[in-house]
Amino acid sequence: MRAYRSRVRTFAAMSLLVTGALFATACQPSDADASGPDSSSSAPTAPGGGSSDGGDAPAGKPVNGTFSGELRYLAPGKHTVGNQGFFVADDTKITGAGRICDANTACTPDQLDTVLKDENGIMATVVIKDGIATSIDESDAE
Repeated sequence: MRAYRSRVRTFAAMSLLVTGALFATACQPSDADASGPDSSSSAPTAPGGGSSDGGDAPAGKPVNGTFSGELRYLAPGKHTVGNQGFFVADDTKITGAGRICDANTACTPDQLDTVLKDENGIMATVVIKDGIATSIDESDAE
């Protein structure tokens, strides 16, 4: 009876390991986008993968420039403006115009995250240095 239990436990452990390995290597949504035949999609450029003229820079090059467009939320501290991705640091200067926070006041990165999770269409100008926003200026809502 002990030999049977030992084999069952071994088989269960191996099954768990194989299942875990398959789960860990499963395709992620971002993998499918990048590996398809049309990999030049209009998906947002990840931080560090674009240039100020809107074209894509070689991977590993830092993103620098001023970008204007609609802000979108990706993850805490990660956003896009137009098609350019960027990170928000604790020292990023964020100036509101009524939607992120009160007009002409300093906003926090947490306020930006909270508003962008719920709202789309916030227009802003973002200055990016090395893939990190140094300033975000919300455009006046009209």
